[in-house]
Amino acid sequence: MRLLPLASLLRFSRPLAFIFLLGGGLAAMLLLVRTAVAFDNPALQLTLDTTTPNMFSAMHDMQAGWSDGYNYRPARTTRQPQLAAIATFEVVADPQATLLRYYEPSTGRRLALLYLGASSDYQSLAWVVFFGVGSWLLWQLLLDVTPTTPFTFANAQRLRGLGLLVLGLDFAQEMAYLAVRALVPPFRAAGLAEPLSHYVRLSTENTLPGWEVGLILLIIAAVYQRGVELSREAELVI
Repeated sequence: MRLLPLASLLRFSRPLAFIFLLGGGLAAMLLLVRTAVAFDNPALQLTLDTTTPNMFSAMHDMQAGWSDGYNYRPARTTRQPQLAAIATFEVVADPQATLLRYYEPSTGRRLALLYLGASSDYQSLAWVVFFGVGSWLLWQLLLDVTPTTPFTFANAQRLRGLGLLVLGLDFAQEMAYLAVRALVPPFRAAGLAEPLSHYVRLSTENTLPGWEVGLILLIIAAVYQRGVELSREAELVI
């Protein structure tokens, strides 16, 4: 099966990258709108996943599985426990996910949780950074590629930048969970060993690529740069 020529791929991919770039600007504007709403609305709605804490989830699941097997208990199901609401907050069973609702009088805390991505919406500062910066790097990369010069040192740097961006945002998400635990009041619910703040899920957890993607991009960038060096060396020999 013959692949499309590079010129045809560029004609298709450049408009697509430009659309992503516009999408990054739209995401930034939506975040500004949500910021304005958060100033006047003290009601918060956070997504919960009470099956496992939001930090070191894999380690927690392994420990729970080992404990169940050691004590001859049946395997735990992934069904979320029924949580009882108290006066200062309520836990609502939404068709998509369990929600924690409460009123936060501090504007600073509301904005911090919004930017961290703890809101049940998809807006977050990390998403805007990824969409905006990532689309810009991709757009510049595609503009720099031509059928006669497909490999450049500048594009190797841009690929490396994409990889570092993904790795940085993945690390920032782990730090964001620490901030969420400090910002959300330590509400307690029956059937859970830890406060509800330990079960709040960020919207970026399922919308941003993981560290594996960042590592792959760094490897591709290194191979790409080596290809550029070999190409330059061949031109000098000729």
